[in-house]
Amino acid sequence: MFTFNNPTAVHFGAGVLQTIDTVLEEYGYQSYVVIASNSQVKNGIAELLKSLLPGQIKAVVSNIEENPTVGNVDDIINAAIEHDADALIAVGGGSTMDAAKAAAAAVVKNVDARTIIQDKNITEALPIIALPSTSGSASEVTPFSVISDKEQGIKTSINGKVLYPKIALVDPELTYTCPPAVTAISGIDVICHALDSIGSVNNNPISDGLAVTALKLAFDNLELAYNEGTNAEARSNMALASTTAGIGFSQTATSGSHAMSYYLTSEFGIPHAEACAFSLDQWILCNAKVDPRLDKVSVQLGFENTEALAKELNGLKKRLGLCMTFEELGIDRKHIPEIARRTMAAGNYKNNLAQLSEDEIIRMLETK
Repeated sequence: MFTFNNPTAVHFGAGVLQTIDTVLEEYGYQSYVVIASNSQVKNGIAELLKSLLPGQIKAVVSNIEENPTVGNVDDIINAAIEHDADALIAVGGGSTMDAAKAAAAAVVKNVDARTIIQDKNITEALPIIALPSTSGSASEVTPFSVISDKEQGIKTSINGKVLYPKIALVDPELTYTCPPAVTAISGIDVICHALDSIGSVNNNPISDGLAVTALKLAFDNLELAYNEGTNAEARSNMALASTTAGIGFSQTATSGSHAMSYYLTSEFGIPHAEACAFSLDQWILCNAKVDPRLDKVSVQLGFENTEALAKELNGLKKRLGLCMTFEELGIDRKHIPEIARRTMAAGNYKNNLAQLSEDEIIRMLETK
């Protein structure tokens, strides 16, 4: 028995950004605050939105950190309140969209960012229109927001049905300017999302089908998009892979690799997706031992078994220039026990099929 409900209206295709005025016309919003990554401000997308929605863009908030902070969220909250925003438009990567989601909920509750990220009952939020500029986070179709509080030394995820963006305009053309490193890290996030969804206790036949489709697209196109950034077909396929994986894990949530990633990011500054990918091969191998469905999925993807899938995953990571060992990450191995403890304490660890003990996680990490 399972349920499946993703309420985000997805508009997909090259050039779809240019239709935003038509798409939004039926909603009657009059006052928007745009949250834009610095790259999208530099590329002129924020100004383009102003021209497409004349007089309706009241402010642009930028300078969102790679791991969005409570300070970033407070900046959005203040702008939204000052301009009595009807909705928020988030254009950028996952950081931008996540910050917008947290702010959207905080404005309605009239609280600050530090309060909202501790809230376990988020039931109202301003509408969000999401325009992803990277192919990876899939925040445009999920109800999750991950925010860091540097002063408290924490990185936490909030969620709620109202955090689903009302509209996602997925325009692959926005990803053409992504440099290779960003393409690699965001693209590997697609694979992490899909495999974590398959490895979640909340998996279902629909989410698995979406994950397999996303994985096929990503394995076939990520390296090409990395090497040929202006390859329109590869960019479009990666954008589709990201959104497809996102619709899947919007139902299942993430599992092992994400549970381990949070501390690697908050304590050691490892980029989110690279932190997830670091242990992903080990998690899928562990999950395959408790659920033969993983081997069936691997065969669907053209691999002999999950071991072959894990081997290709590691090969892809190496070709994309991602870190493979603790030494490459610059993390002393003395931290392994604490990483294991923090993994087990993460909220999405309980979602993982294989519930390893602390000693088993330590042994896993010692192989890296």
